[in-house]
Amino acid sequence: KIAIISMHSMVSPFGSYSPPMPTRQTNGSIQYMPLKLDGSPVTSQRSLALQPPKIATNRSRPKDAIQFMSQLFIVEEGDDREAEISVIRIGRLEGTVSVAYRTQDGSAAAGHKYDHQEGRLIFGPGEHEKTFTVPILDDDAFDTTVDFEVFLENPQPHDACVLDRAKNYCRVLVVDNDYFPSNALAAEVKKKDELALHDIGFSLLFAFMRFVFDNVPSIRWKTIVMIIAAQLGNAYYLGMIYLKVYLVDVCLNVAHPETMDRLLIRGSRVHTAALLGFIWIAPNVILLAVDYFNMHVLEMGYNIRLHLRIHLFRKYLDYTEESRAEVPIQDLKTSIMQDIPDIVQDGYIVIFDVFELIGKVSMTTAFMLSENPKSALPIMCYAILMTLYLCCRYKKRLHLLQRNGDGESDTQGWLIHADNAYQLIADYSRKGFCVRKFEEVLSNQRKIVMEWKHFAFWNDQLIPWVTILAIGFYMGIGGKLVCDGLLSLGSFLAVINVYKDLGDRFSKIYCNIEKLIEVIEPLAGLTTMLNLETDLQDRKAALNSREAYAREWVRSQGNKEMVYDLIPIALKGLDIPHSPTVRGFSVKAPQGTVINIVGPHESGKASLLMSLMSNTLASEGQLQCSPHLKVLHVSKNPQFVSEFGLHGNLVFGLSEHSLHDPNEPRVRAILRRLRLNRSWIMDEFSKERMSPKDDMRRKSSYDDADEETPDSDEDGNGEDESNSFKWYERMSHSEQKRFHLARAFIFNPEVLVLHRPVDEVDRTMGQQLLSLLREFVDNRGLEFDPALVNERRPRTVFYTSNVDAHYGAADFVWRIGESRNVIVEKGPHIQRQSSDPMQQP
Repeated sequence: KIAIISMHSMVSPFGSYSPPMPTRQTNGSIQYMPLKLDGSPVTSQRSLALQPPKIATNRSRPKDAIQFMSQLFIVEEGDDREAEISVIRIGRLEGTVSVAYRTQDGSAAAGHKYDHQEGRLIFGPGEHEKTFTVPILDDDAFDTTVDFEVFLENPQPHDACVLDRAKNYCRVLVVDNDYFPSNALAAEVKKKDELALHDIGFSLLFAFMRFVFDNVPSIRWKTIVMIIAAQLGNAYYLGMIYLKVYLVDVCLNVAHPETMDRLLIRGSRVHTAALLGFIWIAPNVILLAVDYFNMHVLEMGYNIRLHLRIHLFRKYLDYTEESRAEVPIQDLKTSIMQDIPDIVQDGYIVIFDVFELIGKVSMTTAFMLSENPKSALPIMCYAILMTLYLCCRYKKRLHLLQRNGDGESDTQGWLIHADNAYQLIADYSRKGFCVRKFEEVLSNQRKIVMEWKHFAFWNDQLIPWVTILAIGFYMGIGGKLVCDGLLSLGSFLAVINVYKDLGDRFSKIYCNIEKLIEVIEPLAGLTTMLNLETDLQDRKAALNSREAYAREWVRSQGNKEMVYDLIPIALKGLDIPHSPTVRGFSVKAPQGTVINIVGPHESGKASLLMSLMSNTLASEGQLQCSPHLKVLHVSKNPQFVSEFGLHGNLVFGLSEHSLHDPNEPRVRAILRRLRLNRSWIMDEFSKERMSPKDDMRRKSSYDDADEETPDSDEDGNGEDESNSFKWYERMSHSEQKRFHLARAFIFNPEVLVLHRPVDEVDRTMGQQLLSLLREFVDNRGLEFDPALVNERRPRTVFYTSNVDAHYGAADFVWRIGESRNVIVEKGPHIQRQSSDPMQQP
């Protein structure tokens, strides 16, 4: 029988407290005693006065747990025709149980990336694993890694099996095998050279347009409708040219009485002129309605920007370390905030203006050919000169744009570096030095900008001068034709006006083509970023290896009860380059234990700890553990996402399916246990808990004075606290570390990996933290119902420290630096269990 102690009757300065060392009293009751850092009981007068504890026992047989083998499965499009999803049963394996499953869209849509599946799995007596498959659909369109979810539900019978709410779903990542923007450019894209992409700039641009047209939702039909709508304006433009000619040559030509027969309203030039005025105005009402429809319904920029930004951000989060090193944060920021909007506007939206302008030029050409074929020759000159000029200056344009972009990146990089190293700059009084360096960067940028301005100035002179020359020549030639009676005055004036309009139209076409060319440079950069390598293939290999490791272990144990809880966490052949001790280190750690990694500075403790977090198959060693275990690393330095607020950071690790009900009493209890129950923390937690929609989007700030702040000035002469602060800036460093740990306890992983959690806190707080880690393992989670401990999976803790006094709560100690090998020895806790019959299982 296992006696579980109720935690809530124990009072301490830290809130509810459950130290891990039980002792038997003369009256037969059990009492927990707090531990010192060296593992010995606290005997001072300040020891906790404990009431006789309440014993919670679980007399009923625990139910079998059904969950996924892993909460993450990875498949590769093309290589894997289906995703094989494994579901495991943990328990006594007696009788027959079943569970339903179904898929649900995430960023991957059923029918596009996978086929929807649902059904029921039946586990017979002694069966511990079942699998089902989800077909994966292959296509030739680029996509970043997308995912869909699979849910388990409705376990039967209810009195024999149960689903863990945190384990009843998994994600399936579908790794795309296509290239952005088209597989046809794969050879050039693989070179990872932006200059090589410049050489195929127009092919790259057209491939991008086709990618947007085919793959961004709703863009295809909107594009077609927009192009058609643009021609309505062109039709109106052509009609108005003929209307002007008719107005001059017929309606207002009072010198020739024979024109009376050609009036729209016979016998009245006045009424005909009024009718022409109506014809001029009426179509504009229709065009206004079309423009409003284009703006309100056919707007495409947002959808395309969203599509590209999500793809780039998702890709960046999956980068390998090498890929992340190739994309500085300022380049990522520039791409998302500046380049993508420019690419969308000048690389796709602009084509509608180009189509509209080309339509107008085509209709104008048709009019001029009908009036005087020779007058259309300048149009050919426009097109030929513009094409030659742009081609001749193409490479120089892209070269200057690239230099300008690099200069802007250097400028932003300096600002980011100055912000990151501000304290260092201030401590060494190097602000003036940094300003001078920044001035040099800006001066270099100025040279590039002026070179670009000179280039742009001469580009802008081409079309205006062609227009001036065309109108001048036509005045001389057309005037003679009018005098000879070969051309009407109305047609002559209309052609002059058309030449002027043509100059404006070609100027806009030229400007838009320049934009299309200029967008090639940022598009090449975006293409490179979207095709850099990710770590997903390595993560997939690691997951497959761990599945094989778990299955082999289970097979070797037969149909033993709770067999998945017995799979050890193993390191095999680990080498740490800078450590003389950790060479070929292999060890197996049982689940449900606390392991302290001890060693001096620079002995390799952090590297050994990080090997436990590896998601890939590293060449210097291999981690083997069952993939059903969630492993969480808690870094030495606390980290926060300021945009998420206090509550959002506290429940950051919980999935979207758990956020609506994160068990608020448990969260509050954990905060109290870690002495994070100051009034402003609890008030802000309650306020954000009541408005969860705002919690994950806003940046918390606090304007009220904190009456509990130790540094507050009772005389009112202290620092003005009306200024706005980030919520975590109001915490001490110790409180931030405890908040960091509270988030981990709330997340509740099976394996908790911590780097030096008690090295920088006082002895009392260190004692409390070690006791909580011990309880986390013994109770299989913190602040859960002790009566249901057997229905939860074992918890394991790895933590590092520099001194031996910190391994009092450990079951095992891995000692680094005292010999040529790592020494694995039993810790004080397991030694006490061995000597105390009451602690024997």
